[in-house]
Amino acid sequence: MIGFIVDLFQLGQKPIVTVLAWTLFTGLMAVGYLLVLTRAPRLIFLPIAAHLVGSWIIASSLHYVSSMQVHPTIESGVKIAAVWVLSLSLLACAFFLVFIQGEGRQSVRIQTALALAHRIQETLVPPIDQQLLGMEIYGASVPSDKVGGDLVDVVQLRDGSVIAYVADIAGHGLPAGILMGMLKTAVHTQLPDVPSLTGMFQRLNEVLPALKEPHMYATCTALRILSSGSENSVAVEYAIAGQPPLLHVSASSCRIAMLSDEQFPIGLIADVSYRSQELAVQNGDLLVIATDGLLDAENAKGEPFGLERLSSLLLEGVTASLAEIADRIRNVSRSGYQQVDDQTLMLIRFVSRV
Repeated sequence: MIGFIVDLFQLGQKPIVTVLAWTLFTGLMAVGYLLVLTRAPRLIFLPIAAHLVGSWIIASSLHYVSSMQVHPTIESGVKIAAVWVLSLSLLACAFFLVFIQGEGRQSVRIQTALALAHRIQETLVPPIDQQLLGMEIYGASVPSDKVGGDLVDVVQLRDGSVIAYVADIAGHGLPAGILMGMLKTAVHTQLPDVPSLTGMFQRLNEVLPALKEPHMYATCTALRILSSGSENSVAVEYAIAGQPPLLHVSASSCRIAMLSDEQFPIGLIADVSYRSQELAVQNGDLLVIATDGLLDAENAKGEPFGLERLSSLLLEGVTASLAEIADRIRNVSRSGYQQVDDQTLMLIRFVSRV
């Protein structure tokens, strides 16, 4: 349409073949730019090169045949240009209505579901920044545009122990957000009766299949901080189901141990037995849980953020506050790595005997 509008400004004096050639070429280039910018921005040089080469070819070709083209009168040229502008405007409106009836309606539904999922996540996964029984606990989840089902939570039990866990629901959108809410409810409901990590995993593995779609499941890393221990040591029970290793930063040696345990995700396979491990931590030690949304984020070279990068950032600022450590990690990830999934961190520092 723009090609004919330009011709209309020039009172329709260009030959019709010239107007049609430039209109078709610029229209195709507009589509090319749009596709590249929305799907592969890194390849923007391709449509630019095609635009330059195509413009030169069309200009050269039209120059040789310009003497054979008939220049319309002002009256007929204006009429032809106006008719084409009107016709293409009506065609554009028709395409827009077709879009609204099809993809537009679907897009509105998707955006509505994503907005609802974001609100669910904000309500059920508030940031955690507290001191509890001789511990500093910080946890936060940064949702992606697609919205997953990451969950960070802390529960204090009647026996004096504390359960801290990070769960990640496979999938995105409203279904993942709803299942995340169900999982949190199930944990808070059953922990008073089954105050153990293996019991929690077993019960969730029994409950989730009836609440989810077949392809969905949950990964989880859970800690149970016990009240027993020596004067400078705290006993910690941990269980990992389908998540990356738990990081233990030793305050005395400034070294990081990666604690892993290969177990099936929760809700994926029935009749699975789960196990837990024990760990003794000293005052000043730091335990860190990070989901794969952070660890698998890639930079422009396709390199993942990874556990090694996370470990180096932890050692650089191990004495800073937990919120400052988390902010530093997120800033590095945000500045050089593309987020495609929820990114969740939980940090626990032991400052005195529990």
